[in-house]
Amino acid sequence: MKRNPVALNTSLQNPALQQLHALFERTRGVILDFDGLLADSEPFHYRAYNEVFERYGHSLDPDEYWVEWTSKGKGIPGEIERHNLDLGIEPEKLREQKFEVYSRFCKNGDIPLFPETKPLGERLNRRHKVAIASGSWRHDIEAILDHADARHLFPTILGKGQADKEKPHPDIFLNAAQALDVAPADCLVIEDALKGLDAALQAGMACLIIRNPLNQNIPFDGANLILPSLKSLLDTLR
Repeated sequence: MKRNPVALNTSLQNPALQQLHALFERTRGVILDFDGLLADSEPFHYRAYNEVFERYGHSLDPDEYWVEWTSKGKGIPGEIERHNLDLGIEPEKLREQKFEVYSRFCKNGDIPLFPETKPLGERLNRRHKVAIASGSWRHDIEAILDHADARHLFPTILGKGQADKEKPHPDIFLNAAQALDVAPADCLVIEDALKGLDAALQAGMACLIIRNPLNQNIPFDGANLILPSLKSLLDTLR
């Protein structure tokens, strides 16, 4: 089925609107990040990692976490290197314990979607093929969406383990484009993290960055457009 570009609110004449219009004019597939963009899950990732690290005598600094873990994607190896830690356990074992804690939050329905997520999904699905491409496990993403009655809005979901390399490598975005049957050049990635922007650029895809309270001070050089919030994107598409 042919999908036309999303109709924009063209009553607002400004450069950002014109850039957004141009992006959607040439877009057939929209690939969305999940954590921090559609779901308010980043605080729960932090809580899960911190719970595990505290078992071994180390606490994560939240301000450092938002930059080094969430946006740059340095993860457990980066934390160990920055703080010269000797925890007596392999990073992979720490990661496995974190997965268990975080999945508990997902299954319990603790993690909410942002208010704009469902209406955004509804609007994008009218005229575009839509996928989620995330570093979280697919079953965790599905659990969050199921609790919010939003699973039907995102039929194509790629998560951890569905790409050879994670962001900032482009693999998961390229796999998402293939799943949507859309050429990478015809895809628009919507992200909130530097590692996601890097992955999109390497994949040859346009990238729209959404600002949030956690990434205000992070430069996103190379992004096609940066918007101040998910609400501003939804309002413009309306």
